[in-house]
Amino acid sequence: MEALMIKVNQNAQPAAYEPKLNFAFYKQTRDDEDLKGNDYPDGFSALVDGLLNESVDTIVAAYFHSLAWYKRNQPSVDAVEEALEATVFASDEATDKAFDDILGELKKDDFLARRLKQFIKDRNKNADMVQKQMEAEEDKSKRQQLSLGLEELTDEINKLKTLLASNESSPKPEGVDSLPQN
Repeated sequence: MEALMIKVNQNAQPAAYEPKLNFAFYKQTRDDEDLKGNDYPDGFSALVDGLLNESVDTIVAAYFHSLAWYKRNQPSVDAVEEALEATVFASDEATDKAFDDILGELKKDDFLARRLKQFIKDRNKNADMVQKQMEAEEDKSKRQQLSLGLEELTDEINKLKTLLASNESSPKPEGVDSLPQN
């Protein structure tokens, strides 16, 4: 994720704001009622789902919440969105890259990586329930709808598993596993 040049009010000069995906980010997303809606147990799950489904609103939410560590100096959602218009939303390529960048940053934080693994477990449980409903359903059109939902769930699970696996197989920088020798 890139730093954003944000103008916090009309009289201020734009300043660089560095995004951080950490526990403050998690707490703020988890408790965000606008993200959560009625479909998700928490805002973090909704954010991950939005990133996997490439919802541009989710980029705004991710960047806004990534500035939670600024506490009382956190810019507004509108200020963040305006800054994103000039950079991330300036081209389709930059927007597409932002989804991968945000998911990549999530997996770098140990706590957030564990939350992503929990997201996969929850999605697997949902997929199992949909599979059972599909098998029990007698109406062909309802079975087809359930099948499409199951396919979408499976795609999300596989995309996230691939992302997490790429993190586990990447080599660590030299010297990370060993202490300096005297």
